[in-house]
Amino acid sequence: MGKKDFILLNPQLEKTFTEICNRIRCLQSGGTIDSLQRIGANTTGQIGASYVSLKTLASEYLPDEKLATLLWKQQKREEQIVACFLFPPGINREKITQFAETCSSYEIAGYLGSIFLCRHGELAEIVSDWSRSEMPFLQVAALSGAARHLLVSKDKSQISEERFKQLVNRSYSDKYVELVAQRYRFNI
Repeated sequence: MGKKDFILLNPQLEKTFTEICNRIRCLQSGGTIDSLQRIGANTTGQIGASYVSLKTLASEYLPDEKLATLLWKQQKREEQIVACFLFPPGINREKITQFAETCSSYEIAGYLGSIFLCRHGELAEIVSDWSRSEMPFLQVAALSGAARHLLVSKDKSQISEERFKQLVNRSYSDKYVELVAQRYRFNI
């Protein structure tokens, strides 16, 4: 999604987008921001809404690619988390790869994997491509998506436990990706 990509807004889409953004602002938590700052987390562009509050908010809306795209392009933590819930499952690999490349943080990459990617019909292929990509956000999303998928789809998993072990036991050049892989190694 380059800078020239745009979305035609119809009145209903614009109304829903504005409503969600306003509702996200109502979830602001100074206490959450303060605690994140105390541990040294970057809180720029965040309002401190909890994951649970954002999940509850998103559950009140149907998946909608245009709406999710508008939220994603805000490049803000809370909007991108809600977008993860609102991406329809049929988004093609190229589009979801473009979204993953523009995550606002490693945290969002993890949410994209564990909320959206874990349900995607082409999960196995995407995980294989992204984990080899050398792009940290793609790698985090791939690891998180594969882990979540294995957890919820035990009997009909697209990824075997053996394949998952290979993913988490390989060496990643990015320090944070390596930490994510280590976390999953200890949970196998």
